[in-house]
Amino acid sequence: MAGKGKKERISVEADASPLGISLGALLGKNTPPKEAPPGKTRPEAPVSSGEGKLPGRAVLSRETKGRGGKTVTRISFRDGSPPDTAALLRSLRAALGCGGTVEGNDILLQGDQTVRAGEWFAARRVKVTRGQ
Repeated sequence: MAGKGKKERISVEADASPLGISLGALLGKNTPPKEAPPGKTRPEAPVSSGEGKLPGRAVLSRETKGRGGKTVTRISFRDGSPPDTAALLRSLRAALGCGGTVEGNDILLQGDQTVRAGEWFAARRVKVTRGQ
């Protein structure tokens, strides 16, 4: 075990390389400037919540039948389905920390998420009905 010390790190910056070319430039990727010029800032990109226009009422139900004993939470919409169900699913999965999929006009979340999904919808002023 003798002789094992810290190895010197190799710098990949353009100034440190013997050829004066950065690794990013060799791979064809532009590297961003180290710091922005004074007085100029990057414009902030608008953050898309992915929710869009939510329907007025959501029905949450817990199902296990036909799924090998696994529990899923079905979210169906009474006042028409949302315009972008996939974006709504992405928001739900990120907020609840679970998996899910779109089946027809319904959203299926993995596990019993009825309480947590109900709170998520209630915070966005969507009426929630818990089904059987």
